[in-house]
Amino acid sequence: MQTKKYYLKKMNPTNINIKVLYNYLKQDFERMEIFPHFVLKRNLKRGVMEAVYLTDGQEKYGYAIYQQVEAFEGIFISYLAILPKYRSSGLGSELISQLDDLSPNGMLLEVEDPEAAGDKKDYTTRLRRIRFYERNGLRINSDMKLNTFFVSLRLMDNAGKAAAYDFSFYQKLYNRILGLPLGSIFIKENR
Repeated sequence: MQTKKYYLKKMNPTNINIKVLYNYLKQDFERMEIFPHFVLKRNLKRGVMEAVYLTDGQEKYGYAIYQQVEAFEGIFISYLAILPKYRSSGLGSELISQLDDLSPNGMLLEVEDPEAAGDKKDYTTRLRRIRFYERNGLRINSDMKLNTFFVSLRLMDNAGKAAAYDFSFYQKLYNRILGLPLGSIFIKENR
């Protein structure tokens, strides 16, 4: 049996491709976690954000949406998901590995803070996600606890660059995505 060769394919930001991607986001993330369609479309078309699919040339297995961040010398991943029918098959680790190859200087991403979970099931799910990222080489920045658009988050990176980003750096990432200085309004430190 021949093993599949996976790779990242950059999405061409046409209107129809963005619509398909947005439908994936709606299936994989809570409504409060998704940027409005017009924000995502504007950023993909302007090249502020990029989207890639994990593929073998035949099927799409997962995707990531990220932005290059010069100050961090790496990428900030806004969204990362494996399509539901392919989950729990090792493809999440494959996607992380491919993104690591794409950005050898490091990755930065958000995870929901387990301490802010609403119930035991939510707590377990959040902790499982953190453990997944830890198994794939990312570490929690113990100095950063955030509340972003009313969601308690922690930041993780795989470059040991916690000193390279602080709270104002994170606000600027969102200001860049949103095109407005809303980071200071909707992104707060949790202590």
